[in-house]
Amino acid sequence: MANPQKPTAVYTASELEQIDEDELLNRFRNGDIEAFNPLVLKYEKKIYNLIYHQIRDRETAKDISQEVFLKAFKALPNFKGGSAFYSWIYRIAINSSIDFQRQRNRSKVLTFEELPPDADEVLRMSASHPSPEKLLEEKELGKIIRKAVRKLPPGQRRVFNLRHRRELAIKEIAVLLNRSESTIKTHLHHAHRRLQDMLLPYLRNEPLE
Repeated sequence: MANPQKPTAVYTASELEQIDEDELLNRFRNGDIEAFNPLVLKYEKKIYNLIYHQIRDRETAKDISQEVFLKAFKALPNFKGGSAFYSWIYRIAINSSIDFQRQRNRSKVLTFEELPPDADEVLRMSASHPSPEKLLEEKELGKIIRKAVRKLPPGQRRVFNLRHRRELAIKEIAVLLNRSESTIKTHLHHAHRRLQDMLLPYLRNEPLE
């Protein structure tokens, strides 16, 4: 068993795997803040890899990893040891990743609030199925938007999908559905407004129906 009082700088990878975590946690609770360092060294790579798998951005993953250990450092005096230390900090990392993705996705959903005349490109990017490399980071947002689109009245949903999924022009949609262009624009306008109303709870961090 590795000596938990050994200077952090001289731990080998093998010794880090064998450190007495309970002893380190007890020392930390008794005021020895340096006892936290071996725990950081042991798990920093695992936590980074976990976050990177969720975020897919190296610099952001590094920043969030640092935040995770800072949160753990501050909360450690209240850690009762009901679970393993790694299980505890794993949950902190997952929650931090979810918080980051929610904030990032919320900034995308905000484009629905004002719906400017040139919002077509943003709506098309958000409403279409995410590309494979973006699937993970846009999973939550894509699910919410697709669910909201399914709740549109049939006429509005059809026009919305033709415009934003099949990327047809207003004139093409009008010809296809045998409707005037003004009617198609009206359907799109009402669809946008309904989507805005349905997505507002998400913007406010409230539960969605």
